[in-house]
Amino acid sequence: MRKSLKYFGAVLLMVLLFPASEVKASEIEDLFWSRQWTALETKVRSLGDQASPKERVIFANALWLQRKWAQALEILLEERKGLPEGLKPFTDMLILLGFERTGDDRKAEEAALSLWKGDDWVLAPHVAYALGRLSLKGGRVEEAKKWYGAMAESAKDTALRKQALEALLRLPEPDPKYALALLEIAPFHREALSKIRKDPGPEDPRTAFPLGYASFFSGDLEEALAQLGRVPREAPCFERAAFFRARALSNLGRADEALPVWKELSLGGSRYSQPSIELISRMAREKGGEALEALVEISDIAQGDPAASALAELAGLFAGTGDEKEASRYEAILLDRYPTSRFAAAALWEKGWSAWKKGDIRAADGAWTRALDAGNDPRQESRLLFWAARANEKLGDSRTSSGLLERLRKGYPTDYYTYLAFPSEPPRIRDLPAQRAAGEGEELAEWGFVIYARMVLSLSSDAATRAASAKLALWLGDARGAFLDSIPFASMLGRTDPLPRALLEGLYPRARERDVMAASARFGVDPVDVWAIMRRESAFDEEAVSSAGAMGLMQLMPPTARENALMLGEKEGDYFDPAKNILLGTHHFSRLTRIFDRVEFAVAAYNAGQGAVGRWLPPKGPIEEWVEDIPYGETREFVRQVMANRYVYRAIYPDIEKRGSSNE
Repeated sequence: MRKSLKYFGAVLLMVLLFPASEVKASEIEDLFWSRQWTALETKVRSLGDQASPKERVIFANALWLQRKWAQALEILLEERKGLPEGLKPFTDMLILLGFERTGDDRKAEEAALSLWKGDDWVLAPHVAYALGRLSLKGGRVEEAKKWYGAMAESAKDTALRKQALEALLRLPEPDPKYALALLEIAPFHREALSKIRKDPGPEDPRTAFPLGYASFFSGDLEEALAQLGRVPREAPCFERAAFFRARALSNLGRADEALPVWKELSLGGSRYSQPSIELISRMAREKGGEALEALVEISDIAQGDPAASALAELAGLFAGTGDEKEASRYEAILLDRYPTSRFAAAALWEKGWSAWKKGDIRAADGAWTRALDAGNDPRQESRLLFWAARANEKLGDSRTSSGLLERLRKGYPTDYYTYLAFPSEPPRIRDLPAQRAAGEGEELAEWGFVIYARMVLSLSSDAATRAASAKLALWLGDARGAFLDSIPFASMLGRTDPLPRALLEGLYPRARERDVMAASARFGVDPVDVWAIMRRESAFDEEAVSSAGAMGLMQLMPPTARENALMLGEKEGDYFDPAKNILLGTHHFSRLTRIFDRVEFAVAAYNAGQGAVGRWLPPKGPIEEWVEDIPYGETREFVRQVMANRYVYRAIYPDIEKRGSSNE
């Protein structure tokens, strides 16, 4: 995979989208891509019969994007016969939708049936969805069920499959299997949960996990216990159910009953081993006793990461109580048995940090250098490089310090620690010369079929093709799509200098720009801060729901959303609405920036709450040390990522106007 990424990385450095450098775009094309709709229409009308078929089809697609269905349909019907064969299915798709949206359902259904091909991975789910809608309009419920089912089967995209399952669930007397399938995609889907509560009911073992999981996150812990306890051991979701059942027990004050469950999961080696060990460690810090014994037992009998994790937790636990002898003993066992584990790297980081805080810079450098030399945790490398460089600077070894910082800058150009090291030297970015791409997706885009071009391009594993897809997604206003197209290739940023703007714009899009700029102006907030938070909180998923119940782009907790809505005189509810979510989240952040005098404090408060941050102030050293000492690991990482995001956003979009009180 790494080799192929390097190859495609080289391709990405050579290829962007249209207009192609060797082909001059027509005025019609320029007006289309710049979205100058009025000027485009004027130009096409002035050309009359002299407009080429391509120019007329581009105009039709422009009309379609403006929801002028009838006008677009008329042109597509006139030009359809003369189009290249590869474009005809997509033209026919717009024609059938045009018939439907102008009220001619009979012609729409005829067009859809002639277009239907179950093996067409691009259009099949969309044709099936149209046939389902048209069947339902005609009162043919069984036919609608068949077509919505075909859509669910042919959809390669989770969002399309969710759409199909929701349509099936809305039919009269739907099969509960659709609700169960929908809950696998959207575990808190209200209609699906309501359906399985009624039919097949809470006695059916298939409903145990989805009902229990939803109950846990809605705060009904007793119901969660009852439901999760019904999940059979042989079920694929048993370990997940056991983990949340134990969490429910602990939250109800029955941690002693949770402990054996966590212990079993810790030894099982599943994805729940690590979080279970961490919960046992937390219990041991609070109560000691059996939890401490369980942690010791896990460190003795487990293998690999579970054992290393338990040893690391024990070392940290005893260090926290001041028992340096026991802390050192467990640390030594960890470093001896698992020297290449990420837990060893974390232990060496903590050892170095403790020495740094005591003023023993040489010991700190020794621990951090040892971790770097082991190369056992790439996720910590940027942190180790930065602080090892600081240590060497203090020790008077500027040559080593400079070398470490150069490794940091080249290997992690968009990282938080690079921002700390080079706050006034943003990463270098360049616009690459556009060259002509090949394939069906580009042909579709050249004729204005942008939505379908993006569908074709987005499933490619080729970096250049996905960059083209991301660019089209941005043009369509789909920040989430651009981000998903780009994220598989984020690792290439550490291997290219200067950084390619096309990839960065996909990874750091200006989502919902009009709403963000309006809210930022209203509340005196730097819009870059809003996007930086949004990227970390939801990755631009407008329907995101966290395990704690946070909602939407800005991940607002229900009480926070209600409080800010009340302050602004906004109606309660509709918190997933992007514009409202951005408005309330930006207002909330603006309040935090007025309370705290540094953006790092406000960002931390956005995650951990105003009260928690108030307890951590004032800082007892430089701001970067304060961030490292944040007691909550999640908040510590949140601050790092948001600060890194705003650093990169400012580098990509230097012309965005800074506003408000987001102080450095």
